Amino acid sequence: MPVQGEKLILGLSALLQLGKRAFAAENELAFAFLVVNETHLMTPYRQAVLWRHGIKGSGAVVAVSGSPEPNTRAPFIAWLGRILNTETMRQHTSPLTFTAADLPAEEGSAWEQWFPTHAVWVPLITGLGERKGGMLLVKSVPWTEPEIKLLTKLSDSYAHAWELVHKRTQCGGLAWYKIFTTRRSWVRFVLIGLVVLLFWLPLHQSTLAPATVVALDPMPVRSPMEGVVDQIHVTPNQPVNKGDLLITLDDALLKSRMEVEQRTLTMLEEEYRQILKMAVTDAESRTRKGILEKGLEKQQAEMHGVRIQLERMRIFAPRDGIALFNEVHSWLGKPVQIGERVMEIADPHAAELEIRLPVGDAMAMEPGAMVTLYPNQDPLSTWSAKVTRIAYGATEMEGVLAYGIKAQFSSERLPPGIGLRGTAKIQGQETTLFYFLFRHPLALLRQRLGL
Repeated sequence: MPVQGEKLILGLSALLQLGKRAFAAENELAFAFLVVNETHLMTPYRQAVLWRHGIKGSGAVVAVSGSPEPNTRAPFIAWLGRILNTETMRQHTSPLTFTAADLPAEEGSAWEQWFPTHAVWVPLITGLGERKGGMLLVKSVPWTEPEIKLLTKLSDSYAHAWELVHKRTQCGGLAWYKIFTTRRSWVRFVLIGLVVLLFWLPLHQSTLAPATVVALDPMPVRSPMEGVVDQIHVTPNQPVNKGDLLITLDDALLKSRMEVEQRTLTMLEEEYRQILKMAVTDAESRTRKGILEKGLEKQQAEMHGVRIQLERMRIFAPRDGIALFNEVHSWLGKPVQIGERVMEIADPHAAELEIRLPVGDAMAMEPGAMVTLYPNQDPLSTWSAKVTRIAYGATEMEGVLAYGIKAQFSSERLPPGIGLRGTAKIQGQETTLFYFLFRHPLALLRQRLGL
């Protein structure tokens, strides 16, 4: 027991040293020399062979113990290739012990010529499952279980070290040859090519923006004079006819003024009748008569002006259509100035689309660009339109700096109701999928880096 324990400790120490030296190998040649010659420090053997797996049906002997470089044309190397390039050796993931009796008759008959009786095949597989190759170790006595366990641990270190050494010697660590030698790499190569081709797929730019259906050429209803809104006789979206009473302004002050002017006129008329009687005999009364006549004319003109102002306190519909304005209660008692717009009268069947395109989503487009409206209240319905006007500069709209765009609905069907809101999809100029996907990141990069 003490002797076996000492051997185990020595084996573990050699295992650690071999793993460290394998990772430090300068190139694959130094690594292969270490594997076939220095592994003897951990477990004794007569001869060792390092085999590298290739694509299916191929492989090569990398190194043989005691030999500086294997001769690929030598009968011994050819015989080894037939043994190690079998499916049995390829599929095994753990050490496999065998003798000549386990081999086909043709290869087994030559075994005694080259090797002693007992052999072990140790596959070298990385943690990602990639088969690098394997070690073949032979000796005259059977392999023990502790030796197999040590070889299993050592194979993990050798596999990872081989992968690392190979990457260090392949153009900065990239195994370019694998692009053309493994099926997985070919699949990745084809997928990358397809993605690159898709990036150049032609399509039209498009962007989304909030939109509202507005009246086309509405007729504004403005206040003809200063005053306070006393009463609105219609409701929003109510149909009206030309001449219908829409708005009444507060006329209390004008009515009071009209009463004062009327009393003044009555007094002047009474005085005029008295002067008219006295003018028959009195010359001074005849002079006074002319002055009163001028005063009467002026007072009648004043009353006529007040009467016109009273008439203006009632605002009538200038045309047939529907009344467009906010809530009635928002106008009652509100003071208005001359010319201030209170409402609009519009044709319910004449509408256009008003789009508010945020500056951040702006793209190149021209009048005539196609627009699709998706109403908020019915997302499954769509309306087609064409851009007719594009604002030159951006203005603040509903708290957002945006470009105003107008679009005309198709004449194939009636336009949607005025006031309807939704999302408009604007189709721009033709471009590529790459530009469509990376337009915003490229614009941000240009703003940040000034490219």
